[in-house]
Amino acid sequence: MNLLNRAIVQQKIFGFYKNNILIQMQIPKLINVSSEVMNIHIIPTQTKHFQTTYTKKYRLIPGLAYTLKVRFCPDEWRYFYDCIQVHCKGEENLLIPVHAYPVIDDLHIPPHIDLSAVPLGQSHAIPLRCSSPIDFEFQVYVIQPHEAFSIHPLAGVIPANGEVKIMVTFSPFQYETSHVTIQLVISQFNTKPYLCTITGSSTPHLNIR
Repeated sequence: MNLLNRAIVQQKIFGFYKNNILIQMQIPKLINVSSEVMNIHIIPTQTKHFQTTYTKKYRLIPGLAYTLKVRFCPDEWRYFYDCIQVHCKGEENLLIPVHAYPVIDDLHIPPHIDLSAVPLGQSHAIPLRCSSPIDFEFQVYVIQPHEAFSIHPLAGVIPANGEVKIMVTFSPFQYETSHVTIQLVISQFNTKPYLCTITGSSTPHLNIR
């Protein structure tokens, strides 16, 4: 059995997102969870944007670990990649990928939005803000549609250091409470979609002036 495949590697994925370039420190660990002593050779990251340091151990006994410090120094706003190679005699190399990428840190999409009761129609704006100096594309998927709701745009670009709005218009055809669920996806590495359910209602007494 490959001893390295029995080691637990705790990977960290970097992100930098402020107006000034952010330098971060992450600490992945390589733990010997086997029952045998391992002689390990580590080949650190090779590019100038990542610097890897660790305390050299000639033998890694069961239960002990290497703690690797990875310092990230970006010089522009883009995706970066490197890797750490771990070699054990007689075994295949183990690769620990290291990623760094710009992200939006000031995007706040509530899971639920309740529109006030309306007689005919109402529009609600969902702002998408970006404080990073680069653009981010976005796409909106209507997961649970309803004919009383219209949503636009369904795709677009959040401008660098700017804002764009998704307009949700509620135009009920009858007196009822209606729901629509949308999913927002941002074009950034390792992204997770945002789900939002929007509720609108209309009642007869609202037509009385």
